[in-house]
Amino acid sequence: MSRKMASYVLGFFIFVFSQSPWGRVANSAALPPLANLQVNEAHPGDNPAETTMAADPTDPKHFVAAWIELTDPTLTRGVIGYASTKDGGSIWRSALLGVPEFPILFDPSIVADSRGNFYLTCAAADINQQFVLLESHLLLFKSTDGGRTFFKTLDMPALDFSDKPFLAVDPATDALYLVWGDSLPGSGFRFSILFSKSLDGGVTFTPFQVISHQTGNADAEGAIPSVGPNGEIYVTFGNLNNRVWLNRSLDGGATWSSKDLVVNGQIKQPPRTLNGNIGNLEFAANAVDRSAGPHRGRIYVVWPDMRFDNPDILLSYSDDKGDSWSSLVRVNDDAVKNGADQFLPFVNVDASGAVHVSFLDRRSDPANVNFALYLATSTNGGVSFGPNVRISDGLHPPGSTGFVGDYNQPAIAAGRIHPIWADGRFGDFDIFSASVSLGDFDEDGVLNDGDLDGQYADHRCTGGQTTSCDDNCPGIANLAQTDTDGDLVGDACDNCPDVSNTAQSDLDRDGAGDACDP
Repeated sequence: MSRKMASYVLGFFIFVFSQSPWGRVANSAALPPLANLQVNEAHPGDNPAETTMAADPTDPKHFVAAWIELTDPTLTRGVIGYASTKDGGSIWRSALLGVPEFPILFDPSIVADSRGNFYLTCAAADINQQFVLLESHLLLFKSTDGGRTFFKTLDMPALDFSDKPFLAVDPATDALYLVWGDSLPGSGFRFSILFSKSLDGGVTFTPFQVISHQTGNADAEGAIPSVGPNGEIYVTFGNLNNRVWLNRSLDGGATWSSKDLVVNGQIKQPPRTLNGNIGNLEFAANAVDRSAGPHRGRIYVVWPDMRFDNPDILLSYSDDKGDSWSSLVRVNDDAVKNGADQFLPFVNVDASGAVHVSFLDRRSDPANVNFALYLATSTNGGVSFGPNVRISDGLHPPGSTGFVGDYNQPAIAAGRIHPIWADGRFGDFDIFSASVSLGDFDEDGVLNDGDLDGQYADHRCTGGQTTSCDDNCPGIANLAQTDTDGDLVGDACDNCPDVSNTAQSDLDRDGAGDACDP
């Protein structure tokens, strides 16, 4: 939740604690590929959103997720929800987390250290009935029992109003890095980015440092930290308008660059409110390649941008620690200027160096209301992306509140990515996830990179070939790889199966490709 939204959504009332009994959401034991798994226990009238997930480095099937749980349709009550799974997502056990002295908890972020401890941060505040801010704090909780319960280790008073705390952990040292936004004294409520770290498992944190240096009346909001292969710390943030910046520390957070490095300064901001009254914060995410591959150390940043007429997801990367940035890459592969909204992107890099961008997408709804979660993957260092794969099992409505959150943070472990998001398929919002094989999205036995040349979707199966070629419909099981028109797009996903149209352009978004649409 941004402080902009806080002006009318700062009324969460937290009245529960991290404790048993747990809610249990059981899914089918025999799960099909890309199955959507409900994470939260549904409470009628609640609307959970704004999701974050972390994987346990000691157990690839152990994940803990967290979210905001709105409990009132006016968005004036709410809690922090969290859940854990020990079987890769088939069964989730959920609970609620609150602190009695703070009526408001929001903006969760979760990470895990190398010992399997989980750390959950969020912002907290107290307001009166006239929505006047009385007190604001930043909190951190720790779990040493696999995410079943959390206890508070940090309660830091804000300078003015703490917003958007986000965590990162250095997997080599278990150092915890915490960034957030706050307005400095005399700034006129203009936000800056602050940093603190813990070297003792969250017991103590260093005094905060101001690490953003934006000038004029620009805000700095939406900070996300990441850790490079040699312990570098990178933090991206934006001005909620037309710029994304990066600052860096090359000595474990002791010192930072004296000026912000511009990732991109020509962003065309999408509307703050999308069709259907969906809030849409200009929020950038970043990840660093820590693999042993050819792009080790490369920094990736993604953000929503409508320079091509409607909201798209764009990516840029840097090979010199943020000093210079690549040309822009459009991540979503639907037709340019088709009017579809793409929003809430997040980026992860897996152990092989492949880049995975998840985002919400309305390309299949001509009314531009319902959405699905999509995944786009690059195996060439972000230079290009293969066919986007729909992870949601259909198009789903945004629910009744219009608040889908400001981010959805997936987790990766053991060759699988676990996207997480909220949608309104059951009326109110609920939280869903999927366990997706990074080598074979649809698990039909035909690999995404079937010719094993290291490049996804560059030699797709056609002409009856099913081996030593790349899956021609990577998100839909199609073992036969039938491709009637020979356009390298399998019939199972081809929007014009009898007319060659590799680009799959569908400007009117009716499901029939332009090449065959009368």
